[in-house]
Amino acid sequence: MSAHEQGLAGERRDSRIVGWIFSLALVAHSLLIVVLPRLDKESAIRDLARSWHYAIGIALLVFGLWRLWLWVRDRGAISPAVLPSAARFWHNALALTILLLVVLSAPLGFFYGWAEGRAINPAGIVTLPALIGKDHAVWQFSGYFHSALANATVLLAMLAVVSAGYTYARYGKGLLSAFPAGFGVLFLLRAGLFVYAINSFKERPPGYRAAAIFFGIVLVYWLAVRFLRKSESTIPTERPRGAIAWNGAALSVIAGIVALGLTMPYLLFRVQPFAHGVIVRADPAITWHVARAAQVEWTKPTPFELTTGRETYKWCKFCHTMEPGAAHLVGPNLTNIFGQRAGTVPNFHYSPALANAGEEGLVWNEETIRQYIAGPDDMIPGTSMMISSGPVTDPALQDAVIASLKRDTMFAEGERPDKSPAP
Repeated sequence: MSAHEQGLAGERRDSRIVGWIFSLALVAHSLLIVVLPRLDKESAIRDLARSWHYAIGIALLVFGLWRLWLWVRDRGAISPAVLPSAARFWHNALALTILLLVVLSAPLGFFYGWAEGRAINPAGIVTLPALIGKDHAVWQFSGYFHSALANATVLLAMLAVVSAGYTYARYGKGLLSAFPAGFGVLFLLRAGLFVYAINSFKERPPGYRAAAIFFGIVLVYWLAVRFLRKSESTIPTERPRGAIAWNGAALSVIAGIVALGLTMPYLLFRVQPFAHGVIVRADPAITWHVARAAQVEWTKPTPFELTTGRETYKWCKFCHTMEPGAAHLVGPNLTNIFGQRAGTVPNFHYSPALANAGEEGLVWNEETIRQYIAGPDDMIPGTSMMISSGPVTDPALQDAVIASLKRDTMFAEGERPDKSPAP
C-alpha cells in the first residue's frame, strides 16, 4: 500500500498502538505531576511517586520518539477521509506539537534531578549514573523549562478539547476520531487534571468540584450535539483556497500558545530560569544562616497545625529548604531565619525590593512574618515571593504556619530534627 493509500485508509496498527501507549503514559505522568507537590516532601510515598515519575518519563521519551518516527513514515496521522484539509492540518499540528514538547521536556527532567543532587532511580529498578553534579544554575534553568513545556502542553490540550467540540458539531468527529489514536483521550484528561490542580492549592474539595464541572460540561455538550445532529456532514475533499494562509495562521496560534506556556512558571509562581538580583556573597557551601540571631520557643504540633501542614504549610517547603546545608530552591534556605535581617541568607539572589527592605531594617520575627504571609506584595511591593495557595490572612492559620516554621528552622544542638528533646 502506498503512503497516499495508507493515508486514506487511516493510521496503521503500529501507529495506533504506540499512540495509545504514549497517550496513556502521559496521562499517568500528568497525574503524578499533580500528586507530587501535594505529598509530604520527606515522605516515603513521595519518593516512590518520584521514582515512577522518572520511569514513566523514560517511557514517554522512548514512545514519543517512536511515534514521531511513525508520523514521518506515514506522512501524517489523520486520514483525509476524517476531516477537511484545514481542520486536519490544525488537529495534526496540535497533536504533533504536544508530542514534540514532551520529547523535549524529558531530558530536562533528568538534568533537573541530577543538578539537585538527587539519585534518579526509575521505579526502584536501577539508579541511573548522573551526567552532571549538583549545580543550582542548571537546576533552576532545567526545572523552569521542564515545568514551562508541561504548562504549554496543558494549554494546547485545553485548546484541543474546544477544537474537538467544534469538529464534532460540524463533522461528527470528536476527541476519539478527529485526532491521532489516543491523543483525544490524552487532551481531555490532561485538561481535566489541570482544572483540578489549579483549583486545589488551598484545599482539595474545590479541585474535585471544578474537575467535575469541567467533565460535566464536556458530557452535556457531547450529548446535546449527538441528540441535535440529524445526519453526518459531508467531508469536503478539495483543498480550499487560502490554505497556505490558514496553515500559517494556525501555526502562529500554536506558537503563541506555546510561548504563553513558557511564561506560566513566572506568571503563576514568579519563578525565573536564570538567577539574578542582590546576593550576599559567602563560601559557596554556605546556604543558610549559620549563626542563630534569636531564641524562640516551639511546641509540639497540635492537630490543627498538622492539618495546616498538609494543606497550607506544605507549600512553604515546596519553595524553601529548612535544614543546615540544604541547597536553596526557588526561595532561600530558612534555617535560623528568626531574628535575621531580611534578604541576607548567603548565596541566594534576592529581589532588589526585599534586599532594600532588609537594608532599611526589616527583621524576621513573628509579627513581620505574619504580615509577610498575609500579603507579600502589600508589605514589600516588587518582591518575587508569592504563596501558591494564596495569602494567609486567617490569624489561626498564620499562628499555625509560624509555629511550624519555628519547629522546622530553629531546633538547637542536642535536639532531634523531629523537634522532640533528645533523651
